[in-house]
Amino acid sequence: MTRARRSLARRIVLTTLASGLFGAIVALVIAGRVVSDAFGAQLAPLLASRFDAEAARACRAAPARWSIELWPTWNVRGYAYDAGNGDAYNHDAPPLRRDLVARLGPEPGAKAIDLRARDRTGALVFRTGAPAPCDLVQLVWHNPGADRRVGRIWGASAVASALFASAVALIGIVAPLVRRIHRLRVAATRVGEPDGYAPLGRDGRPGDELDQLGQVLDRAHLRIRSDAALLEDQRAGLERHLSRIAHDLRTPLTSLQIGLEFAVDRIADPAARDAIASALRDAVYLSGLTYNLRLASRLRSGWNPADDVSDVELGAMVERIIARARLLARRRQIELALSVPDEPLRVRCSAVAVEQALTNIVDNAVAYGDPEGHVAVMLAAHGDGFELEVSDDGPGVAPANLPQLGHTTFRSDEARQRDPRGNGLGLAITAEVCGRIGWSLEFAALEPRGLRVRIRGR
Repeated sequence: MTRARRSLARRIVLTTLASGLFGAIVALVIAGRVVSDAFGAQLAPLLASRFDAEAARACRAAPARWSIELWPTWNVRGYAYDAGNGDAYNHDAPPLRRDLVARLGPEPGAKAIDLRARDRTGALVFRTGAPAPCDLVQLVWHNPGADRRVGRIWGASAVASALFASAVALIGIVAPLVRRIHRLRVAATRVGEPDGYAPLGRDGRPGDELDQLGQVLDRAHLRIRSDAALLEDQRAGLERHLSRIAHDLRTPLTSLQIGLEFAVDRIADPAARDAIASALRDAVYLSGLTYNLRLASRLRSGWNPADDVSDVELGAMVERIIARARLLARRRQIELALSVPDEPLRVRCSAVAVEQALTNIVDNAVAYGDPEGHVAVMLAAHGDGFELEVSDDGPGVAPANLPQLGHTTFRSDEARQRDPRGNGLGLAITAEVCGRIGWSLEFAALEPRGLRVRIRGR
């Protein structure tokens, strides 16, 4: 049972019990009045039939000892009284109920009764029509056993009626209401989702407040889905446009990089040579950024590198990457060392995505390492797969920041201080490619300084 159902059920049960008990009290009052009339209607004829001439003679002969028993079950007993002063002839008789005498009429057979239904006691005053001293008889009764039985019956009836009303309320009111609230809760959690949302409207009918809330959710869902579709179309168009621009920039950037490399070695002026070397570094950075943007656009547009695999000789791919990186390493006077296995190391992967992912790691080590530093790239067989390590002795990354490497837009403070360009896109691309094709990517700080990146796969 849900929390809402329990709360509603508790309130309905308490309310029904209270109303049931109140109804039982009202019923007791009404029943007492009805029973009083009925009881008096039975006692008066019974007394008249039992108070015959013989009983009248016995009463006149010894009024101080005379009494009459009419209904043993209820202990109904009658005594004679003086109609003038109301005194009882029998010393065992209770006092005469003068309030009942005042209600008596003068004619024989007149009666006045007071029945207390709660404790089942009462009295009846009756004019017998016989001569004094037996012309006035008072009947009194009391039945404690009947009190308990009747009380239990009335109490059990009231509780049973209240529980039955609660059960009817739970089945007929609470359960449908809770089902409707549950539908609203489920729909609210799925508003805007492509699948799983069930409309709650009632074909344009206003309905109650819950139906109106369902219609509000329906409209919100349609509006969110419409906005999401529009944003998705805009995003897809932007990514296609970005991919085309990145593709168009590849050739001129490559030509610019080759031209700057050709020029930097042939200029004698140190200032001009430094300016061209700086432009060359920018060209290398723009070339890498262009490749990463194009790959990011393909990934965002739904392309999965795990679905575009071919047989790749990983050693040859790493050698190509190192050959391109040596240009920047030489300009920064960084020693770039490479170790690959003698035997071909073949893997099944997306050649385009993997080559860019590995390029990002090597370029980062060279770009952010210390001038005249060292970068080591080691490729080796590992079990039925491979292990690639790229290590440098640069400033590295603080241990607290290692878990954030590979997250989009994250760059360490050390990297930002050395080069303000970049936004962490390269390592984010590498992390996503490795994750999609099932390769592991690990970052570790080296002592006394430096960073090691390790990729394992097969």
